[in-house]
Order: sequence, then structure tokens, then C-alpha cells
Amino acid sequence: MALPWLWKRDHAGPAPARRPPTYAATNREPYFAGKPGPWGELEYIRINLEIPKEFVEGEEQGLRPTQWFFAGVTRDQLLTFFAACPMSESHRKELCDTRRWEEKPEGILITPSGDLILGLTPESRTAIYAQLARSKRNDFHASPFVYRTGGFDDWFGQSGLSDATLALVKRVVYQRGVALCVSDLPELSVRVTDQAERRRLIKALSRSAALLMKLRVRPDSDTDALTRYWAQGWRTKDIGPVLDSLTRVTNGMTIDVVHLLPPFARRRVNSYPAPLSPGQRAPDCYWTAFNFFNDTPDDRYFDDNIWRRELQQEYQLTDQPSLGDLVFLTRPDGVPIHCAVFIADDVVFTKNGANLRQPWKLMKMEDMLARYPEDFPLRVAFFHSAVRKQ
Repeated sequence: MALPWLWKRDHAGPAPARRPPTYAATNREPYFAGKPGPWGELEYIRINLEIPKEFVEGEEQGLRPTQWFFAGVTRDQLLTFFAACPMSESHRKELCDTRRWEEKPEGILITPSGDLILGLTPESRTAIYAQLARSKRNDFHASPFVYRTGGFDDWFGQSGLSDATLALVKRVVYQRGVALCVSDLPELSVRVTDQAERRRLIKALSRSAALLMKLRVRPDSDTDALTRYWAQGWRTKDIGPVLDSLTRVTNGMTIDVVHLLPPFARRRVNSYPAPLSPGQRAPDCYWTAFNFFNDTPDDRYFDDNIWRRELQQEYQLTDQPSLGDLVFLTRPDGVPIHCAVFIADDVVFTKNGANLRQPWKLMKMEDMLARYPEDFPLRVAFFHSAVRKQ
């Protein structure tokens, strides 16, 4: 369902680079300085989160042979699509062999060979996988392993993977938007026969850019203004005394922003969802965003109709987002594809995708946008609650 009014600006590419890393006077940890604002003076470090060991084992056990589901297409449409894709004639012949297809009312299912999967050109892989990403039945295409624009070496640095495994991964890496993507873990797992190496591969693929962010409070900091921003009018008694206490430390000090977030986010940031009980739904971005200020999560937000109605009735567009405002990413036609929560500067609190391999985390906007690779500019909209007490 499209929300045609749901957009504010186009995202044309990554934000300009910040200043180079500097070092705190009290230690040698590199940090990036944020842009000053009503949130105060921020410092943050990028980290890479990897899924826990228990999830690696579950991911490995849940792998199935690759199948491609092309949703909502006819036989002629799919044949025309393959004819236009830049690929070898042998690959085209295999994919156009309708005897290998399973035609269903909702679309067409194809089981590609492993040699075809590894042999696709980057251009054909990008084109085909963009089509597959339109259906959630293609889990690894709709939610690929994604890394920000730091390059392959940055993604897999210090992973412990062998040269042979890295060479296999390089054959299936493709680019969508500004992100590097991998969607072929099932086929890679067939080729990587050593279990320990396969699990190292899964952990490395799962790496996800996150932030450790701190607020620096100095002896002359305006703690009243900082409290107004971080307390949002209803947590003043909890946040004000803490910020005041930091001004009495010689030369001031920093506090982890996690301690300034509402309990819902504070308990979840940098963590992964617990394994699901039968019938339980995995938390997604909308459930996460609309529960940001709730002490007890409201599972009504699993229902798209609930949060859409609340968005229409209780929120208004804003050009100057503040803590807790909603950040929507949409396609040009207004269809939302992701929702996060604005924290400060250009940092958001987000849960990327309704699957267990994605943690809750703080993230730079440019990294989040890279996490949703599309072949068209994404639109970004900020929404402020008109009913939330300030």
C-alpha cells in the first residue's frame, strides 16, 4: 500500500565524509566527531557486529538448496527478462528451459544450478537479484548480507577466512545502489565443506555496521538544554541529575548515549532477538520504531493497518527531527520500505528486517541507506508525534 504523501526528500547518495578520526585526550581510541546541535557534542566509533555462535549454527542448519521465485510474472515476461539480461548463452539457455520451471498462480519457481549461480556476471547477478528481491520468499535476496561502501577488504578483514573461500565469495558479490551484497550463502555453504570455515564465513557475512556513541559533557555545558533534548519532557528527573553530575568532573567527561535512551531501546541496542516460540513473529522495523517510547512493547504494531492509521492521525512531517521522531524510507511511489527512529545528528535506532540475524543498533543514516540497496533514489521523511508530551 502506497502512502503518496509519505516523503520529504530524495537521497541522492552518501552524505559528505566527516572529518578524519581524532583521539580523545584520555585514551587512544579513534572517534568521529558529530555535528553539534540541540543534542550536544557527540562522539562515535563505528563497529561491526557479528551474529552470535548460536545463530550461526541455526543459520547453517536452516540452509536449503537455492530456488528463485519470480513473483507476479508470466512465462513470456520472464523469458523476455532473461533475453535482455547480460549473460552467457549457456546460462540463458538454462534459465529459459521452461522444463526446469514450476509455474504457480502467484509466480514462477526456478532451481538454478550451482555452476550458474557462481558463474553469473556481476551485471546479470545485479539485474536478476533485484527482481528476486521483490518477493520475501527469496529471503537472501530480499534481505541480502550487505556491507556499506567500504569495500570487500573492509567487510572481510580479519575474518580468518582462507584465500580459497574469499575467492568464492568474490564470485558472488554484487552491487545494488551504493552497497555490496551477497545473496548466495546456500551455494557457498555447499562449496565450503569444512564446518569451522563455513561458520567463519557466516559470521563474516553477517557483519553489520553499528555505532558506539557518546555525549561529551563539559563543566560549562548547558545541561538544561541537554536535558530538554534527551529527556523529551517526561524523563527529566532521570536524566537531568546525571548530566549535571558530569559537569562537576574536572574537564568534563563522556556518557554512553545508550544510558539516555528510553528503556525499550536501552535494553535492545547492540543485541539480537531471542529465538522465536512457535507462532511468534520476529520483530521488524515498524514494531521497533512505534514501540520506541513504550516500556512494554505493544504487539499491535505487527499489524500494518495499526501503525499506518496512527501515522496518519498522530504524526506530522517535520524538517527538524528530534529524539524519537520516525524516519521513513520510501520508494519514489510512496511505498515505505523501512522505518527507524531518529536519535541525534544523522544517527538512528533501527532494526533492519524481520529476521533474527539483524540486531537492534545505532547506525549512521548513510549506513542504513546502504542497507536498503535499490536501483532508484530512496526518499527520506521525518515524522514527529503531535500527541507526545514535550
